[in-house]
This record gives sequence, C-alpha cells and structure tokens, in this order.
Amino acid sequence: MRTTVTIGACIALSVAAASAQAQLAVSSNDHKVKQENGVTGNVADPQPDSITILDLGVVPVKVVGTIANVPGSVVGPPTSVALTPDESLALVASSTIIDPADKTKTKPDNRVSVIDLKDRKVVDTLNTGAGAAGVSITKDGKRAYVSNRMAGSVSILGIDGKKVTVLKTVDLVPAAALLSHVAVSPDGATGVATRNGDAKVAVLKLGGDSLAEKATLDVAPRPYAVSITPDGKYAVVASLGDPKGNGVFTVIDISGDAPKIVGTVDIGHENLEGAMMSNDGKWVAGVAHGGSTRPKDAPQHKPNGMVVLYRLDDGKLTKTSEAPIGAWSQGASFSKDGKTVAVQNMIQKNIQVFKNDDGKLTDTGQKIDTGGGAAAIRASTDR
Repeated sequence: MRTTVTIGACIALSVAAASAQAQLAVSSNDHKVKQENGVTGNVADPQPDSITILDLGVVPVKVVGTIANVPGSVVGPPTSVALTPDESLALVASSTIIDPADKTKTKPDNRVSVIDLKDRKVVDTLNTGAGAAGVSITKDGKRAYVSNRMAGSVSILGIDGKKVTVLKTVDLVPAAALLSHVAVSPDGATGVATRNGDAKVAVLKLGGDSLAEKATLDVAPRPYAVSITPDGKYAVVASLGDPKGNGVFTVIDISGDAPKIVGTVDIGHENLEGAMMSNDGKWVAGVAHGGSTRPKDAPQHKPNGMVVLYRLDDGKLTKTSEAPIGAWSQGASFSKDGKTVAVQNMIQKNIQVFKNDDGKLTDTGQKIDTGGGAAAIRASTDR
C-alpha cells in the first residue's frame, strides 16, 4: 500500500512538473475567409473558428489541444491573442464576423473570448468595442488592454483568477485611425499603440484603470504589431509599409519624457504583417507577405512570403537571416529561450516551425495543421 501511494505521488509530481515546464502558445484560426488569386472572400458555410494550443518548449513542437467555437479574425494585426503569465488563461479577440444579412460580407465584431487553458474550454465572452483586435496583458497578469480597431478605443480588462471583466473603455483616437494594438511595458506604466489608418504611434501613460496620451509620433505607413524590450526602454513597431513599397521596422526610445525615433529598417519585402520580440529582447521576427497575396499575373507576385530575423542591440536592428514561408502569412511566436520560432500561414492553414541558431533561421520541416487559416499567435513570454 505504501509503495502504491509513493508511485502515485511521483506520477502526480511528474505531471505537475511537465505542466509547469510547458511553454504554451495559442494560435487563433479563422475558418470563415479565403483568398484566391489575390482576392479575399468568405467561405460558404464555414466551420466555427478555432484555436490551437501549442507547447513551444519541446522539439518537435507539441500540439497540446484544440478548441472549436472560439471567434477570431484575420482582419487586424496577428496579435489578437494574449496569454496570462501563468498560462492559465488566454484572451482571443474577434474583429470581424460574417454579416448575417449578406453572407458574402463581414461586419465589425466586438467579442473577446476567455479561455481556460487547463480545462481547455471557453469560460466567458466579453464585449469590448467594434473591431476588437490587438490584445496585451500586463506582466503581473492583472490587467489587459484590447484595441477596438473600428472604434478608436481601448478597453481595459481586469483579471482576477479566472474572472475577467471589462473595467472601462476609453475613446482614444478617431475611428478612421484604426487603432490596432497596444503593447505594455514590463512595469505596466507605458503603452505603445499603433494607428494603422494614419501612420502614427501613440505613447500612452497607463495607470490603474486609466490611460492618457503622452506623445504621438509619425512612423512608416500602416503600423500594426509593436513590442517593448524587457527593460522598457525601446519599442519596435512593425509597419506593413506603403502598398508599393516594403515593410519597415521603427525603433522608438520610450524611456524619457519625450519619446523619439532612433532608427528605421526597410526589411526588403512587402507587407510586414506580423512581428514579435523574443522574451530576452534580443531577437525580433517579422512576417512578410512578400508578394504572395498579389494576383498571379501581377508583376509583384511571388509564391511565398518571408520570415526575417533581426538582432536587437541597444536600439539597433541588424538582419541576421531570412527564410521562405507560406502565403498570406501572419504572426510569429518564440519559445522562451528564443531558439524556436513558429510562423503562421493563412493559405496553407498551418504553422511552420523554425530553429533560431544564434540568428540563423533553419526550417525544421515541421508543419502543424490548424484546420482554418492561422491568423494570430502569441505565447505568454512573447513581448
């Protein structure tokens, strides 16, 4: 009897240790849209949107589970997912929904799903604002910020265990500015918001249940994703770029009272859709369409997009490598140690896994099926 108890205790401890060591990431998968020869449209009678839960801490990357009926959308930045630091909850925003009056069209959605990652189920659905898009959670796990892209507002959420509530929604910019994502500094005091519609970035002062604009800077056209370094000094903004030009990274020093741009980098490929910074702030991965969303007879058409990798050193970005990916590609996510990079492909409905060997990207050959178009991804340690 004593032996049985000891074995049982060891098994329980092993399971707990394995759970603690997992490095979860969540992919939001949009099942309702398609793209054919550069034209985006709705799928007839689509399956419900879903999420795929991954463990990036093992090689090969492991699929922990999938959950259906989690609304999401490819419209907006591929940062419409966020995980609490303890990996107990995920928040998934849905910026668009099929218009029931005309199923060939979409209309703005305002739902944010709260997912219990341990029990793998949706435990609540919140209503924030029109076009709910980029989501960020503070390092202490107590607050979340949702950018309502079609409303020009930010919803502040309170997190208490598994209970998430909308505390306040703040009108920040005109709706036409397309407020897309708010990144939050590690100390929770500063936010950086991208304005996709008017090529601006707002630096925000955060505190409690309030936010106020501290400064507004002009950046490259169509800014989307933004990350902040672990020391809170720099923000790296990814802009899709001019429709006739390439994507651009902009580095902003946000440490002082007067935020300032300290560098820009042309990535060499069009449409920088997604970007993510590694947990240590050393690496920045960018995901570019690279011509893959152009009609096949367009001069700019290319069969695949590109993932680019940059080293970030005291505010300076240096490209270290790049690699071909799928088409209409979206977000990227790092393992905690920065050695694994997961990249989403909408057209192929999968996630490609790359190895980062001190700046050199290598395609591992692993491709993870997501069922629907892989539209947004985040790990708890992504910045």
